[in-house]
Amino acid sequence: MSENLRCILFMTAAMAGFAIEDAVIKHLSDSLPISQILVGVGACGVLVFAVTARLQGVSVWLPAMQTWGFWIRTFSELAAAVLFVSAMVYGSLSTASAILQATPLAVACGAALYLKQRISIRQWSLIGFGFVGVLMVIQPGGDEFQPAAILAVIGVLFLALRDVITRSLSAALPTATISMWAFSAVLGAGVLSAPVFGPFVSLDWTHLAWFAVSAGAGCAGYFSVVIATRSGDVAVVAPFRYSRLLFALALSVLLFNEAPNQWVYLGAGFIVVSGALTLITQRKPRPLDPGLAV
Repeated sequence: MSENLRCILFMTAAMAGFAIEDAVIKHLSDSLPISQILVGVGACGVLVFAVTARLQGVSVWLPAMQTWGFWIRTFSELAAAVLFVSAMVYGSLSTASAILQATPLAVACGAALYLKQRISIRQWSLIGFGFVGVLMVIQPGGDEFQPAAILAVIGVLFLALRDVITRSLSAALPTATISMWAFSAVLGAGVLSAPVFGPFVSLDWTHLAWFAVSAGAGCAGYFSVVIATRSGDVAVVAPFRYSRLLFALALSVLLFNEAPNQWVYLGAGFIVVSGALTLITQRKPRPLDPGLAV
């Protein structure tokens, strides 16, 4: 019980770190184009994980990377970064964060279709329950509908593709190497999307300070996830990934004056309950894969 409690605390701290990272990104969008934010976040991540790989004595370029799966995964990371950050900036942090929680449900569908993993009728029911929650959050046709929410939904599909492919990657690829290339994809996403989102602007010390906060929160979250997933009961610890939504909702209300309606809260509840039960009923733990948004 003490080990489970320790892992739960680290998992909750990790989700707080990722929620802070998202909030900082949305804050920076007031003065920086999305493409420049992606370059900054990607560059910080590449630096951190390149140093981590060096300290661990692992290479950032290995023969096991020379597969279609690895590069499709990297492209999925790139696409998901552009889509999710755009959803946060042009829509609301609360809505995008709620939709993001449906990623494990999409991963379960992908694992059944691509990896031929057996999904029980109960798990399919939970997945359907969760996707009903996504529709509640999006509210298509309603007065509160945000077109940017569609970007978050497409981003979830790319995140699911990333995670499904990760399960089939060679075990010879260290986590630090995969993570460094994931953030390289985020950096590349910023460079490639620059013509769409406008020219870069001059950075001041305030911008650099916010990038440092984002990098610190994100990296602290990553290492906390590592600690949380190395021991403890997966069925007990994994559902606390959804605490990220609580932090995101609190930050969206306190910092950005967002006012989610009852459908967003109800839909988020559907997603959290179905996702948590899906994680609990999985026989094998999901492999660690931080990416931009764990």
